[in-house]
Amino acid sequence: MRIAIAGAGAVGSVIAGYLIAGGRHEVSLLARGDHLEAIRKDGLRVESNGKTLIGRPKAASDSAADLGPQDAIVVAVKGYSVASLAPALKPMIAPGTLIITAQNGIPWWYFYGLKAQGIDAPESDTPFEAVDPGGVAWRTLGPENAIGCIVTIPAERTAPGVVHHAGVLRLTLGAPKAGDHASALAAFAAALSEAGIEAPVTDDIRLATWAKLQTQVATAPISVLTGGVNGQIGSAPGLAGLKALAAAESMTVAKAWNVTLKPEPVKQNPGTTNHKSSMLQDFEAGRPIELDAIVGAVIALARLRDVPVPIIEGLWGLAKLRAETRVKR
Repeated sequence: MRIAIAGAGAVGSVIAGYLIAGGRHEVSLLARGDHLEAIRKDGLRVESNGKTLIGRPKAASDSAADLGPQDAIVVAVKGYSVASLAPALKPMIAPGTLIITAQNGIPWWYFYGLKAQGIDAPESDTPFEAVDPGGVAWRTLGPENAIGCIVTIPAERTAPGVVHHAGVLRLTLGAPKAGDHASALAAFAAALSEAGIEAPVTDDIRLATWAKLQTQVATAPISVLTGGVNGQIGSAPGLAGLKALAAAESMTVAKAWNVTLKPEPVKQNPGTTNHKSSMLQDFEAGRPIELDAIVGAVIALARLRDVPVPIIEGLWGLAKLRAETRVKR
């Protein structure tokens, strides 16, 4: 397969590193800045669970036109960057190209095919303005091409051309309409699996999305508010009740959208104890944070169904203020 990673940051670079090491597919990278220059000069270096992968992609550029049409494009930028990136991806999109949406939070295609999935919603087949203002990604990338992707790859870029990963290595995949792109999706999942990345395919990608959000809707903003790593947030006194209340609110919102979650205790992965959430990494680097996709979108969905979410709104407001008042580097 011809596979492009659009946005070869921490997570995108880990995916690329494993696929390149597998040696069975043509892997191209859309990157920029010093990271791109380092990859061109010395290759991509991925330090993952005690091993080091060093490889060179088929092509690496900051222009999609240099990479050409692809069978699958993994869009691995932050949710707030998808709309600005989407028009630039056109040279890589051909008939049948899969658009793998590897973002945190509620994806831009969320309302696509809701009625086809048995969900009675007037929003079906319309853009979700809260995460895709003006429907730019919807119109440019096309929800019919989208494949949902739940990322479980704790990673961090440690230097130009170098990324570090520890812990789980999983991409959960699924089409917004169950059964769409079945053969192409199976081929892409097989490519990941053969390279060493777990790639389960689910018939209910929205359930998988909410299952991750159930804890992330609280832990991500808390990481920004406290500066705590995963292990600290998981064990800090006084936070368990707050996280449980936020999780309960997210469950209620999900149920209002015909997604039934089960309350489950949060299990800390030993390999991620010292990992900083991606939102905290962005905050500390002075970059925008994914607050709207992870937390704001849940609030927007709650309001569309008149579901009160005061705890989630409070966490959103505090984290938003914290980001707005941080000292610029």
